[in-house]
Amino acid sequence: MPDILHRLTVPAPRAWVHSALTTGADVRQWWTRDADLDAGGGEVRFFAGSRVTRLGVEALEPPGRLVWRVLDSNLPGWRGTWIEFDLEDAGEASVIAFSHRGWAAADEAYARTTTGWAQYLFSLQRYLETGTGAPHGGLD
Repeated sequence: MPDILHRLTVPAPRAWVHSALTTGADVRQWWTRDADLDAGGGEVRFFAGSRVTRLGVEALEPPGRLVWRVLDSNLPGWRGTWIEFDLEDAGEASVIAFSHRGWAAADEAYARTTTGWAQYLFSLQRYLETGTGAPHGGLD
């Protein structure tokens, strides 16, 4: 199975990066404005019109790790995959090792998602650097 892998360094401590990944107000600033995160860490929902992508929190280990399992999605190829953020210290910065694993094939949906994740990770980096990300209005 192919995996989507990205790695980037951001000028922020791990605790701040972890918060940006797990707090609804933060996620809406860099990924999608249409997000609903359960404060208890149970489920994450992203909306695009009438479409809903539901993620279950598999691992939540502040400030170093977050894993989401895609429970339901009508985004091609997403159902049954999992999304991981592993954070490492790099001096005053943090390294984000991102993966979206479990894809059935390296097809067009995989390629679009690879590009999309790169865009949103740069949005996360920009959000952490400047306070302003480039989130999408939904997951189209």
